[in-house]
Amino acid sequence: MEINTLKVGQIVEGTVIKIEENTIWLDVQYTTEGKIHLDNYSKPAPNTFIGLIHEGDKVRAKVQKITDEPAQILLSRLPLVAEEHFKKIQEIQESGETVTAKVKSVKEKGLVLAYLENELFLPYSLLDYDLVKEKDTLRGKPLEVQIIEASTRGRSRRIVASRKAIFERERQKAYEARIQARQEELDQINTGDILKGTVDKLEPHAATIRFDHVVGLLRISQVSHYRIDKIEDVLDKGQEVDVKVIKKEGNRLDLSIKALMKTPYEDFYDAHNVGDTVKGTVFQKLPFGIIVEVARDVRGLLHKNEFSWNPNDNFESFVKIGDEVTLSIIQLDPKKEKISLSKKALEDNPWKNVTVKRGDIVKAIVAEVSKDGLKVMVQGVEGFIPANELSMEKIGRPEDYFAIDDEIDALILEANRDRWNMKLSIRRIQERDERSSFEQYLEDDDKEDKITLGDLFEDDLKK
Repeated sequence: MEINTLKVGQIVEGTVIKIEENTIWLDVQYTTEGKIHLDNYSKPAPNTFIGLIHEGDKVRAKVQKITDEPAQILLSRLPLVAEEHFKKIQEIQESGETVTAKVKSVKEKGLVLAYLENELFLPYSLLDYDLVKEKDTLRGKPLEVQIIEASTRGRSRRIVASRKAIFERERQKAYEARIQARQEELDQINTGDILKGTVDKLEPHAATIRFDHVVGLLRISQVSHYRIDKIEDVLDKGQEVDVKVIKKEGNRLDLSIKALMKTPYEDFYDAHNVGDTVKGTVFQKLPFGIIVEVARDVRGLLHKNEFSWNPNDNFESFVKIGDEVTLSIIQLDPKKEKISLSKKALEDNPWKNVTVKRGDIVKAIVAEVSKDGLKVMVQGVEGFIPANELSMEKIGRPEDYFAIDDEIDALILEANRDRWNMKLSIRRIQERDERSSFEQYLEDDDKEDKITLGDLFEDDLKK
């Protein structure tokens, strides 16, 4: 048998001739066998050689120590394992495959990872942006990486890892999955659908509403039936809202919250009926009447014909914009969003009980005395006796002859229900009385004119 010359540092190949739990012996064709302990076989060290190594196996190792007393040769596979691992890493780099390495430490410019008993450096520029933000939590965690460089310079090795291709691939895969999921969800949405979403973004004139994978646009004009100056006054980011799809055009969804709400007019119609009394604010004056706001953004018309029973009452001249008025609802038209209001419906019409007519002589109560004549009350309504109708004689100062609350007889010259106009006269009664007296006198004169000669000599004829 040929005897080899061995020296420390030499690489030998031996045949396994004996196996114990912690040690194997190799025939290295020397004066004594070489042996390898568990901690010099690999890292991490195996628990036992039994079942791992068999007699007759060939094992390469490096001579670590040779002694004469006792005669022994100590071998180690660790230097060879590192070489084998580095060679494997170079093959992995060439193939482009990915491996899983454990984060060993977090450095200023990148991560140090352990793989096959070698250290890999992963610069932050080649690490996912999200992972860079949480780099301090990565120590001890596994990462899937790609080896992009495995080179040597003298006795030093340089191994660089990267996740760029991995996270770009994952990003593209996630993007494609999102596109598919978005399209599938979009295909299920139709105009008129009512959906529950979350406020994702607020802009000056609109909000973006997010569903599972799809977003829609909620314009400020579709948030409420009432005017809104700032959308953030009524919506918060992250708020859950119910919306209605009012338009679907390609991938675009136009949404509305107010489409799910009753209009201000509908709310008003639900709460009010014809005949109800409401308070409102004068909003606008028009030639044919007054616009009154009876609730927020709800307006009705008080037509000039509904101002008063008195056609001479110009209610419009007594109110100004912003004044509060109390009115009655006389018509509701939900289809046209029309509300008709009346002031006179809340008032009594005194002329409804007036029965006098032209030519009647009535009792009148003096209500006001002026140089122009008398205002009097007849059957609950106001009438007027002009100064020239107070007497047959000229009266300079009516107040010298009449006082408030005097009861007088007067003749109706005019009584117009539609115009609320009643005109009376005292003079006409006086003239009638005078005429009556004169007519009586004329009747007496006529009787005297009809005496005949027979009547004059009636007594003489009887003789």
